[in-house]
Amino acid sequence: MKKLTSMLCAVMLAAMALTGCGDSDSSAAETKDTTKANADSETAAPADESTDGGNTDPDTKPEKKTYEKPVLADNSVEFAKNMGLGWNLGNTLDATGEGLESETSWGQPMTTEELIDFVRDTGFTTIRIPVSWGNHVDDDYTIDAEWMARVTEIVEWAENAGLYVIINSHHDCDKYFPTEEHYEESERYIKTIWAQIAENFKDHDEQLIFESMNEPRLMGTNKEWWFNADDEEGLESIRVISKLNQVFVDTVRAAGGKNETRFLMVPSNAANAYNAMSEAFTLPTDTAESRIMLSVHAYTPYDFTMNYAGGTAKWNARSKGGLSFIKDLDNTFVKNGIGVVIGEFGATNKDNLDARVAWATDYTTMTSEAGISCVLWDNGGTKAGDENFGMIDRNNLEIYYPELLNAMLESYK
Repeated sequence: MKKLTSMLCAVMLAAMALTGCGDSDSSAAETKDTTKANADSETAAPADESTDGGNTDPDTKPEKKTYEKPVLADNSVEFAKNMGLGWNLGNTLDATGEGLESETSWGQPMTTEELIDFVRDTGFTTIRIPVSWGNHVDDDYTIDAEWMARVTEIVEWAENAGLYVIINSHHDCDKYFPTEEHYEESERYIKTIWAQIAENFKDHDEQLIFESMNEPRLMGTNKEWWFNADDEEGLESIRVISKLNQVFVDTVRAAGGKNETRFLMVPSNAANAYNAMSEAFTLPTDTAESRIMLSVHAYTPYDFTMNYAGGTAKWNARSKGGLSFIKDLDNTFVKNGIGVVIGEFGATNKDNLDARVAWATDYTTMTSEAGISCVLWDNGGTKAGDENFGMIDRNNLEIYYPELLNAMLESYK
């Protein structure tokens, strides 16, 4: 099964530009067969939408909605389960370019507080905010103050909306290239940026989650998405990623404040579910009890969710076998006390909405039953073709595919 999954990952190499650590301004692709759980629309009810004293002055804004804070937990399994169904602010803070202008360099509008509230009102309970830091640092890896302030602003909007919030290190794969040869510099990058991030957010409570890396892998090589259980270079990359995850955990904990018990997410090579099940992969040790969650990505099965030209647009009872990785994650991690978050999932548009609804129903039913959180990847793309995972129209605050979203939300009620 590992070998099959790894071979599928090789086919996905062409799509990497659209998500993950790709460099295209299309960026919707987290292409891989790597292995998002709980959206309760009823919890999103605002407490008060009234204006001050009924004032109808057009220059007076309505009073800001208030939301209940999410339910926290004291262990990673319950915490991941509570996170439920989430949404990715894709192609935004993770886009290429320098300065604050990079937020819109991949075609998305500037993020607004209204958008974040809409995400919550829609029924999502988690938001993942992918952040690329490597194009906003100097030679010493000091993060630009304006960039940190912008990330903080959006995080605080999400916290105020009562969402679980994930921030990560996204299109920074070249900074933590997972080989022993590059380990020293990779370690320096992880330690330096996460020390700054953790210090900046040390007083934010546990609804804010840190994720160490996004799909760390042998980028640009023929082993980027594919290797088998006997491939030493691939196994070395998993071992190095395990070491870097440990550096991440130690660095965050050392920053003090709420970081001492903050929930943390860590991936294996390429965030592939089966790479996380490799004997070469080890979870970090931690001074906080049960605060580590496994991070995986799963555009699965690949031929349905990603392969536009050569795959299938149909979904039936037999197709459900392609979701067996969910049961494997449950048996390997969840049942052994390790929470799991599928930080990215989705199915590209093939003009097959009914089939995508059926896929989403099976996918999220299985993950919800396993207590695994799922976070939908959204890059804004809606046309039929490769790597089009759009769900929210960010300009008009509307849902592109209500039937598809409702199928996911229903599983997490």
